[in-house]
Amino acid sequence: MEDRFSKYFQLSFNLFFTFLGFILSLLILMLGLKYMFRILDYIPWFVYVYMLFIIIVPASLFISIFVIYFKRTASHPSAGVRVISKSIFVLALILWAAAFIMDMVTFFKNGSREISNYYSYNIFLLAGSVATIFLIGVVQALSTTKEKDWIEKRKERGLES
Repeated sequence: MEDRFSKYFQLSFNLFFTFLGFILSLLILMLGLKYMFRILDYIPWFVYVYMLFIIIVPASLFISIFVIYFKRTASHPSAGVRVISKSIFVLALILWAAAFIMDMVTFFKNGSREISNYYSYNIFLLAGSVATIFLIGVVQALSTTKEKDWIEKRKERGLES
């Protein structure tokens, strides 16, 4: 009996201190990150690199999405949907390129730290881009032929049981 008790006691001891060590390591990690980011505030060029990154992200994300959709639209079976989709994508690409260029000019002229001063974070541009991607995706999906599910494919091959 003594041997079993010592095994369970040792297991409980190990589990407790493993949990305690995990909590302590998380606390040390959080404090380390807090102080590391405080130190980065004293590096003047880091703020500009960070703001430049923040300005570039939405434009690069949406421009790449619109370019991918534009390329995929070329193989769409419906000519009308293809023309409408491509014209909307070209318009969206022009808007994002203009917003990105104006943001870069604003950043290098003023160096503002507030994102409200940049066109890439305009709610109408962001929401309009997401809505455009969604709506054109739905229109393209509805204008293609219905894809056969696994039951129909199995019936065509004559494998029904």
